[in-house]
Amino acid sequence: MTFRKALVASVMTLLVATTAAAQQQTGEIYGRAAAKSGAVLPGVTVTIEGPALIAPRVSVTSETGSYRAPELPIGTYSVTFKLPGFRTMVMQDIRVTIGFRAQINGTLDLSSVQETVTVTGESPIVDTRETGTSTTFNLETMRDIPSARDPWVMLERTPGITMDRANVGGNQSGQQSGYISRGSSTGNNKWSVDGVDITDMAATGASPMYYDFDMLEEMQVTTGGADVTQQTGGVGINLVTKSGTDRFKGSGRYLLTDDKFVDDNITPELKAQGAGAGAPIQNIKDYGFDVGGPIVKGKLWYWGSYGTQDIKVGVVGFYNQTPECRPGGVAINPRTADTALLRSCLSTDLTTLNNYNWKLSYVPFKNNRLNFQNTWAEKVRNARDASDTRPIETTYRQKAVSSDFGQFGWLTGPTPFWKAGDQHVISDRWLLDVMWSHVGNNFVLDFNQDELRDVQARFETSTGIWGRSFQASTFLRPTNSLDVTSSYFLPNSMGGDHAFKVGYRWRSAHSTSLNHRGGFVDARYTNGVPNSADIWRDGNSESHLDTMAVYAADTFTKNRFTLNLGFRVDRQDDTAVAAPVPANSLFPRLMPAVDFKGADAGVVWTDFSPRIGVTYDLTGNGRNVISTSYATYYGQMGPGQLSNQLAATGAVVVRYPWTDTNGDTFVQASEVNTTVPFLAKSAAYDPANPTATASPIRVDPNIKNDRTREFIVGFDRQLGPQMAVGGSYVWRKYDQFSWTDRDNFTSANYVAVPFQPTGCPAGARCEAVTYYQPNVLIPSPGMVTNQPDRYRDFNGFELTFQKRPSNNWSASASAAYNNAIDYWDSANAYEDPTNIDKLNGFQYAPESGGSGIGGIFTNAKWLFKVNGRYTAPWGINLAANYQARQGYPYLQTILSPARANGAGQVQAQLDPLGELRLGNLHTVDARIDRTFRFGSVTLVPAFDVFNLTNTNTVQAVNRNQAAANANQISGIIASRVARFGINVRW
Repeated sequence: MTFRKALVASVMTLLVATTAAAQQQTGEIYGRAAAKSGAVLPGVTVTIEGPALIAPRVSVTSETGSYRAPELPIGTYSVTFKLPGFRTMVMQDIRVTIGFRAQINGTLDLSSVQETVTVTGESPIVDTRETGTSTTFNLETMRDIPSARDPWVMLERTPGITMDRANVGGNQSGQQSGYISRGSSTGNNKWSVDGVDITDMAATGASPMYYDFDMLEEMQVTTGGADVTQQTGGVGINLVTKSGTDRFKGSGRYLLTDDKFVDDNITPELKAQGAGAGAPIQNIKDYGFDVGGPIVKGKLWYWGSYGTQDIKVGVVGFYNQTPECRPGGVAINPRTADTALLRSCLSTDLTTLNNYNWKLSYVPFKNNRLNFQNTWAEKVRNARDASDTRPIETTYRQKAVSSDFGQFGWLTGPTPFWKAGDQHVISDRWLLDVMWSHVGNNFVLDFNQDELRDVQARFETSTGIWGRSFQASTFLRPTNSLDVTSSYFLPNSMGGDHAFKVGYRWRSAHSTSLNHRGGFVDARYTNGVPNSADIWRDGNSESHLDTMAVYAADTFTKNRFTLNLGFRVDRQDDTAVAAPVPANSLFPRLMPAVDFKGADAGVVWTDFSPRIGVTYDLTGNGRNVISTSYATYYGQMGPGQLSNQLAATGAVVVRYPWTDTNGDTFVQASEVNTTVPFLAKSAAYDPANPTATASPIRVDPNIKNDRTREFIVGFDRQLGPQMAVGGSYVWRKYDQFSWTDRDNFTSANYVAVPFQPTGCPAGARCEAVTYYQPNVLIPSPGMVTNQPDRYRDFNGFELTFQKRPSNNWSASASAAYNNAIDYWDSANAYEDPTNIDKLNGFQYAPESGGSGIGGIFTNAKWLFKVNGRYTAPWGINLAANYQARQGYPYLQTILSPARANGAGQVQAQLDPLGELRLGNLHTVDARIDRTFRFGSVTLVPAFDVFNLTNTNTVQAVNRNQAAANANQISGIIASRVARFGINVRW
């Protein structure tokens, strides 16, 4: 759909947008004071008080009767309007959430005596000034609705977001989930904690750490219409942690999930497809506490927390290699064996997450507040990437980097997050914020056993099954940042009221990646026959990124009309740092040592991003608001994203034919035929010049950053004091993607090859396919540049419903339709034509990877989500969560033979992407709890059931139809499980 058509359609439909904010940790209260006659009242003293404020915020209404209190910590407030000769008015229970602008107007009556009128329960739901789409999860929602208790589960509940896995009771909480929204790239997602961008810049879009769920006060997820504080158009995740107050308070919890509480969801039909014992929870313990209060009341507060999640789960096809599970040296048959035996033979995928947090808040003098905080987040895992194709010896042990690589607590050890901030209220119209932060993101993915370091991995190409060993990597990814923002309120100027916001951001990111492949070689087999060897050189990549941004925005308000105008400018510049790499000891001639001196691509991205939004209050009471917005976003660069293309020090590989002459299944140098052209290779490796310290790849000096353009139109309506509905239509276009364009090499250099596979197992689609292979050797030299005629379009809409707690119940619901289409619009957009006819004009469905799970193509055109809570008689609380989505694409393929001229093998698709799908997913979680009070102490025992209906939806299937494991289930939703918990609060 063209932009013009999108604009016309959206105006006609008048679907709506909910509120949005980006990298914020605060909200705002604003409004106007007027007499009962309607005349505006200047000079009214407006006092805002709440537990989250060390000192009240006081302002005076302008000549137009307006006031504004920006950057308020999230929480509940009272707003007092006071003017001599009028009754004092107090508005209580005003809820401020992340980024929400609560419009609180005061209407004062004349009075000859001092009287106070108190009003409660009128906190607004609709933000009349916002034009984007976001969802806020407050403390009560995160605590009281059944969940697996991590931020990624909250993402799963956000309208329009699709996840790469289904987390049942915490079985997936040991690894970050992948997720997309509105056709965006995962690399453009953003994470922030307490207003600081902490996004992992080496694995762009990921979080650098894991979280104690009870450290969070609130969480907001922005999926569109992000304000100028967010650079990209990806999903913005905004976490706000708890803080101390003048009241001593805290909480503790212990939650237990065990295999004694697990059901079985594997039918005989699923077992026959290889599901075996499924993916049951074996044991999960979640325990910890948080505590906070005053050191000096009204002056100095503290808060701290500790939390541990100990997660033991089974993985489909991941079995112990014990004699009981391999009687006579032969593995038990998962298709026929007893389920109880299979479960007892499931190996344990163990993850332990430890989290330590502390925070201090201090008022050194009036109108100034200092904050200092620290988090240490530790992750230990015994078998990362475990699956039916990755047995225990090929999995990773994950842990923190040792202090041999740098200062413990700063660069190494449990990932540290340090933050210092200062907020100063210069006047009732002007506020200044300064924040500094450091994140010492680091981790090791080690061999499962130390002795595997010198063992060659074995890989069966047809089934994708690995054996014997794999690789080890060490990652250090420290970042430092400085944020300076200022807000200024200018009433009754240039025709209305202006709320200005300006900011500056600097962030540096460094990345070091060390890699070693077991035994320097992968021995490759096809259908059990040795045929090729992947020869590796160790990797030592070090790179640096400097980013700077300036932004400005003006929220102009006149009567019912609000105009949001803003822009941001981002500057991103990376370099590749000097690094030496040793030779491959088995093949030193092919893979000699190199000593890279560093490089700079000479490209600096400077991107201008406009943001504009308009809202109109149809009825003048803040209950019926139409909105529209337009934005341009640009991608976030990672360290070395461009400059590392010039380096030859990353882990590189070249493939040559191999004959196992002595039959020992290990590659000897004399068994590899290097006199023929290579079968495949890394882009950064040049077989014609193996000693080169620089890659044969160049970077186009005119390359542009990837771009997202977005248009939203919407309507929000508040129904009564506690309920609201909304909807939005969203159009997006993604373009300016980058690729490596080989010199003097195009799609015209490929020829079609028909192929009829043989030996397919029963039930497989053994269809003839056509793949393409080059008629000349693929050139090593090439240029990283923008991909011509390559883009992606998105059209979708969302409907939302929200009911705040009142009359013993609360609820939220959403329905979304997503349609993201990928385009390769001409032969210039690709080199290899294989599968283009199955991808061009079809669904965008990125394959999961890099996050402990693979083979899942994340795409659902429709999603429905609802959750709620009801307080029954005798104080019994009942809560539930329901999720439904379309099944993900089921991509069936035929693996080609080794292609000529260095093209390697390719999976030829049998269907257009998205045409064939797995079953739709429906899950229900339920909870019952009751609160018992003993003075100031509250005790809450709770019972949760996850996957209440014991659904058994298949999540992933082995796709190569010409393999022995064709259509074998490799992923399935975990079975029904119960969790018992106790929570104490004071």
